[in-house]
Amino acid sequence: MLLAPQDKSSSRKRTGLNRWKQFTRRPNPTKPVFDPDNVEHWIKRVKKASEFAVSQVFSAGNSDLSRRLWGQLVDLETPEQIEDHEEVYTEDLCGYLEEEDESTTVQKFIDHLLHKDVVDSGILEDLGMNEKQDKKWQKDPRLTMEMRHKQVKENRLRREKELERQRIEKTLKKSAFLEAQYLVQEEKKRKALEAKKEEEEIQREMVKLRREIIERRLTVEEAWKIEKKKQENSPKIPEKGMFQSVPILLDEEKMAKERKKKLRELLIQTFKENHQCQKRYFSAWHKLILDHRIKLGKAGTLSDWKLQLKVLRAWRDYTRSQKLGRETQAIENYLREENRKQQLAAEYNRKQVLQHHFTEWQRWHRIEIRKRELAITKEETRKKMNELLEAASLGKLSANMSSSISLLEEATAMEDPPRNGEQQLIEKQKKKLQKQQKTILELKENQWLAEAQRAAGLTHPQSCQLSNPGEDEWEGIGQVLPNSPVASLGTEGSDSRNSLSGPRRNPRQLMAPHPILKAMEERAVQRAERRRILAEKKKKQEEEKLAQLKAQEEERQKKEAEEKEAQLEKKREEKRLKKMKELEKQKRIKRNQQLETIAKEHYESVLLRKKGLEPWKRLRMQSMQNLQVAKEHHSLTLQRKCLLTWFQWSQESLAKKMAQADQFYSQILLRRVIRSWLQHLIDLDEEVRKLCVHFLQKKIFRAWSDMVREARVDSKNKHKIAVEHSDRRILWIMFQTWKKFAKFTKEEKEKEERREQLRRKVAEILPDFQMFTLL
Repeated sequence: MLLAPQDKSSSRKRTGLNRWKQFTRRPNPTKPVFDPDNVEHWIKRVKKASEFAVSQVFSAGNSDLSRRLWGQLVDLETPEQIEDHEEVYTEDLCGYLEEEDESTTVQKFIDHLLHKDVVDSGILEDLGMNEKQDKKWQKDPRLTMEMRHKQVKENRLRREKELERQRIEKTLKKSAFLEAQYLVQEEKKRKALEAKKEEEEIQREMVKLRREIIERRLTVEEAWKIEKKKQENSPKIPEKGMFQSVPILLDEEKMAKERKKKLRELLIQTFKENHQCQKRYFSAWHKLILDHRIKLGKAGTLSDWKLQLKVLRAWRDYTRSQKLGRETQAIENYLREENRKQQLAAEYNRKQVLQHHFTEWQRWHRIEIRKRELAITKEETRKKMNELLEAASLGKLSANMSSSISLLEEATAMEDPPRNGEQQLIEKQKKKLQKQQKTILELKENQWLAEAQRAAGLTHPQSCQLSNPGEDEWEGIGQVLPNSPVASLGTEGSDSRNSLSGPRRNPRQLMAPHPILKAMEERAVQRAERRRILAEKKKKQEEEKLAQLKAQEEERQKKEAEEKEAQLEKKREEKRLKKMKELEKQKRIKRNQQLETIAKEHYESVLLRKKGLEPWKRLRMQSMQNLQVAKEHHSLTLQRKCLLTWFQWSQESLAKKMAQADQFYSQILLRRVIRSWLQHLIDLDEEVRKLCVHFLQKKIFRAWSDMVREARVDSKNKHKIAVEHSDRRILWIMFQTWKKFAKFTKEEKEKEERREQLRRKVAEILPDFQMFTLL
């Protein structure tokens, strides 16, 4: 059944190859060219196809005729096409027949296995099973095989999913680790570049300051040079003037010297002030930058530490949640398994208890039925024995002897068939009963002889004495059958007979008893003793069985109690372990909080001790890196959760759909194969008919197109004539309406004039009419 799709695909490939061969073959020059417009050719081919179909339907046995007609039909094509057609047809037919044979053999084998009697009917009867129950409980092996295949497939898919999930997790972890390394390296490079840029900026600022200082020095030197030039130029003044203005020059020199001193002092002071100002501003700027960097470093390290702490807590919570999820899943699985086992155990215990009680009820029911039957037989035997005693007391023992024996035999026969040991005892007792009957008959004959001899001389009490030994004999007969319902009732019958025949035994005690009767009485006593011993043994056995059953029941109850106590102890242990885990968790949380506080204090002390730029930079870079890693880790976890859930859902839905599709495909495949084969045969017949119809349609459509063309030309001509006629008719109608319109206008004018006249007349008669009309 499962190989059918492969066979179908192979047959399709072969048909495709054969069609390709048909298209790629060269035409045979010897054969006449096929004319599709030739209708006679198609008529011949359709006739031959119809003859072939009729031969297949009505003369299936005449294989030579069908082959000949099929050969005539296929002769219309090339021999290569015939060979390809025969190959494809035979392959498809053989494949279909092989599939059908395989399916039929498998179905027959399964039906044979289903209907095969594994156990004999005698064993089934001993076990108390019926055929209907067997049929009800009989299972189809195909369903079990399908379920096993499904379970194997589900387990395989589950294992593949687990492996795929582990592989994806490994790859994700590896990629995250590599990305983290790459980010760390990038952050280090970026930090190094930033440090280099800051150093370059500081060096640029220092260069600027140096340039400013040099420029100021140059300006001061130029001022000094100018002064020197002035001093050099001043002595070149003519001597006349010098002699005339000597005091004036001295005063000017003094003034110049003082001015120079003042200028020098002023320059020195300004230089000092500028230098101090620059120094003050530079130190303030440097201090500000350092404070700003320290604050940034502190804030960065604090944020990094907080971020690290947050990431650590998130990671710890995540791992804890994963661990708790795994633990809860394991506990759920364990509880589910325990619940399932508990349910199975309870169901099995319930079934066992029901079966036990049912068997006990059946046994009790049988015992009750036997008791009722025994009570009925006891009543019957009691009645019969009373009748026998009455008959014996009245002297009618000989007439009722045979009937009493037959009644005793019927009473024994009415009992349920005992077991094998009891049957042997009953047979022995029957033999003894027959012997006793013979002895009783002999005694009766002797009694009759004695009565005949003593008929004249004997009195009525003597006849009563003779009747009493017969009663004793019947008492012995009543005590013959041990372990039987009659024997069990022997004591009651003897008591009743003693109560009835008590006053009649007094005269018999004077006579000597017969030795045979003594022996019978002794045997009856022995049998009664034996029956009593057997009854005591049975009672003891039943008591022992009851004691064993009670002990087993008590043992079972003890086991159940022990199991319940063990379960309770297990639950208590689990609760205790949960409490211990919770306490450990609380201790761990407290310990972590303490460690966190200690770490925070230590961290603050280290920060207070070390305030350099490099550690702050490293911490800042580390914080940026950790932030980036945490963001990426968060995004990756979110993606993993969403994608994993989506992937699992898609895989489950795909598996369900694939299973449904496979089942549906396996159901439909057989129908399709048979239908496709039949359709292929029908299509071969339909192709001939379609080709004939096609070429007939071509001719018909050509004739129809010519006719339509002519009809179009005629319709165009008629349309032109109709248009001209409609134009003429429209003009004629227009003129007619125009004439009518002129007459209508004249009539309307006349009507209007009449209305005006009427209005005037009314206005003359009614003066308010004009105002009404105006209104």
